[in-house]
Amino acid sequence: MMVVLALWSGCSEPPARPPPDIAGPPPAPDLDPAPGRVVFDLVASAVVQPMYGDADTEVWSYNGQVPGPTLQARVGDEVVINFVNDLAEPTTIHWHGLRISDQMDGVPAIQDPVKPGEAFTYRFTVPEAGTFWYHPHVRGFEQVERGLYGAFVVHPAQDVPGAGERVFLVDDVLLAENGALAPFRLVDDHVTQSHGRIGTDILINGQLASGPRSSASSANERWRVVNTSNASPLRVSIEGGQTRIIGRDGGLIPVARNSSVVDLPVGGRVDFEVRGENGETVSLVVGPARLAVGEPSSARADVQWMAGPSAWVRWPAPEPQARLEVEQEVTLTFDRAGGGTDRTWTINGAEWGRHAPIDLRGGVPTRVVLKDESSAPHPFHLHGQFFRVVARNSQSLQDDAAYDTVMLGPDEEV
Repeated sequence: MMVVLALWSGCSEPPARPPPDIAGPPPAPDLDPAPGRVVFDLVASAVVQPMYGDADTEVWSYNGQVPGPTLQARVGDEVVINFVNDLAEPTTIHWHGLRISDQMDGVPAIQDPVKPGEAFTYRFTVPEAGTFWYHPHVRGFEQVERGLYGAFVVHPAQDVPGAGERVFLVDDVLLAENGALAPFRLVDDHVTQSHGRIGTDILINGQLASGPRSSASSANERWRVVNTSNASPLRVSIEGGQTRIIGRDGGLIPVARNSSVVDLPVGGRVDFEVRGENGETVSLVVGPARLAVGEPSSARADVQWMAGPSAWVRWPAPEPQARLEVEQEVTLTFDRAGGGTDRTWTINGAEWGRHAPIDLRGGVPTRVVLKDESSAPHPFHLHGQFFRVVARNSQSLQDDAAYDTVMLGPDEEV
């Protein structure tokens, strides 16, 4: 019998294992070689260049990239982000979907926005694997649309063999006829600070309708798809190959679903496992979802398979979660008052920031009832928590996925 040992010397811990290769927006380098800790530098800055057509337009980037660099870590890693704001206005970074402390969550109600020319260090530990993203939480209708967004992928402690990795950030932008970003105004037909901004054109990883073309060297790939748009629910579908859904906002789901089409709310995520035949082209197609307002164009990204076929990957199943007896309940009713430029959105009759705090006991099963009385669709997103959607319009649902964002349709109850 032969025994093979992996040896190291001169330190008390094994060397850090690099994350797997991931296709999509180029990843940021980890600046700390130590295991259990990743360090990134992020700089927000403005640049004027042709982006979506021949005309110059002002985009805002992280590290000169739109979208920003993909950040990668492993479960349990301490993550340190040295952030510098080179913009002409304050900003923050929110780590969408990560269950971390409020102080590091990038919300101006808790963290003072980072002023122009100043720096801030974000520091937190990532508790679970999944597909997440990052973006500002200050004037998001402009800062995000100008390009300040990126993927944050947390890998398990041990890699799952047999599948490649790919990230797709899907978005929409409002463009003028010359291909420049349309002017940002607080109130017009498309945008106010509280209403979001509906786009005319769909982007995939920052590119317009023609979409990126690439190749897959693995017979199976995990496609991580994130809706980073301002206010548009988007339908993502896969044409060609074989596809199943393996993950949602909160990571892998207990049982894969044989589906290739998902309507993603703003901020929502879905993970597909895709497999194709050698030489086959498999495409991600993005268009408006069922509840979308307006009619933005569609976009597609083509991936040519260079290997295959193979069996489905054996993904580690998360522990099933029993439905616990509810011990407390809170109802949130969404409405709008006024009209035209004086229209305001309310929760339980009060504007955001003016309503009374909702006091809940921690550590107990809680039902949150969402009611829409505005006759308008909108996403509901919780920071720092996952939830399960158990009913819609009084119809029970058997959905074992964990979410942090759910779409609330006009006059619906969830």
